[in-house]
Amino acid sequence: MTIFSGIFSNTILIILTFLILLLLVYLFSSFEKGNLEEFRQGSEYEFAKLSQGTTAYKDIGDKNDPAIIVIHGATLPSEGFIGFCSGLSAKGYRVICYDQYGRGYSDRPITNYDMQLYIEQLRELLDFLSIKEAILYGSSMGAPIAINFSNKYKERILAIGLQVPLVHSNSKVLDLIKVPVVGNLFLRTFGIPFAKNRAEQWAYENEGQNDFINRYIAQLSLPGTEYSLLSSIRHIANKDFLPDYKIFSESNIPIHIAYASDDDEIDPKTVKKVLSLLPDADTFIFTGGHGGGGIIVNELTDLFSDFLSKRLDQ
Repeated sequence: MTIFSGIFSNTILIILTFLILLLLVYLFSSFEKGNLEEFRQGSEYEFAKLSQGTTAYKDIGDKNDPAIIVIHGATLPSEGFIGFCSGLSAKGYRVICYDQYGRGYSDRPITNYDMQLYIEQLRELLDFLSIKEAILYGSSMGAPIAINFSNKYKERILAIGLQVPLVHSNSKVLDLIKVPVVGNLFLRTFGIPFAKNRAEQWAYENEGQNDFINRYIAQLSLPGTEYSLLSSIRHIANKDFLPDYKIFSESNIPIHIAYASDDDEIDPKTVKKVLSLLPDADTFIFTGGHGGGGIIVNELTDLFSDFLSKRLDQ
């Protein structure tokens, strides 16, 4: 054995040992606990049994009114949009606030959390509720879901609303999470704790949100949530959706876009690229960062309602 082969063997051994240690740390650092069925109790949500699992939803308003489907983002489940949904309902709309697979009160199936999964979950939910045509409102990661659903099922869409829409994050951190084992450990060690700490900051800023924040943190710990987050990050979060917005721009579907000029999660420059494709889009710019919409719920409700009144009555 030459000195070079010995060095090579030692290097391989060190790398393997490091990877095994990472795997052991990952296996023994799980924080998931709780029971989804117990978590659902008292939620006042309704449940639809779809092909990939049970979907939780709230059906607010008169069933004869035009339907708006609110699509939440990557981590904040539908419960964080109940105020927005109720506000739209008061404007004369039937509003469906639902949890995507892997979030909130919905099931956490072991599958690929890709665009196809989310599109078909939405289609099946609309079919379950016998909603033939709808208005979609997508926030953050919910935006490309709304756009891609519209591209596939154009005949079912009356209008679109987007809030802080994901276009292309191009994040090095998300690239890291895509690495097997390393990404799993990073999400468990830093990503989910960060989401929980951020939620605790929301509670500090608004004491009236304490109960919701506690439930939000609890749902992050439910078995299967980490897997769903990891899978959706690997299949969706770092994808470039600008081509999908380009396809949408060729339709005549009215669209309203609200975004934050100081968003530190969704680069406003990427939203401006979308707006360059959609010169007729109704636009609203606010400040307060990615979650700033939560501070101006009433204003966003009024703006979207006014937009719908003008564009759908034409």
